[in-house]
Amino acid sequence: MTTIAIKPISKAEVEFLNRLLKKMNVSAQLVEEDVPNYVTVKAIADVELRKGKKAKDSNQLFDEFGI
Repeated sequence: MTTIAIKPISKAEVEFLNRLLKKMNVSAQLVEEDVPNYVTVKAIADVELRKGKKAKDSNQLFDEFGI
């Protein structure tokens, strides 16, 4: 299983991501918490330790996954 941590900037971005992931048939779990949960903290740590992939924007992310 791959975990992608995304911090949307606006409500419009959240709606866009929901529509996009649904069209891609990707199972997504949106978490709205003031304090990041364990999975989010681990995903961030993995990127910082170069175990994960970091993308500047959605185009780079899609290129990484071949979408």
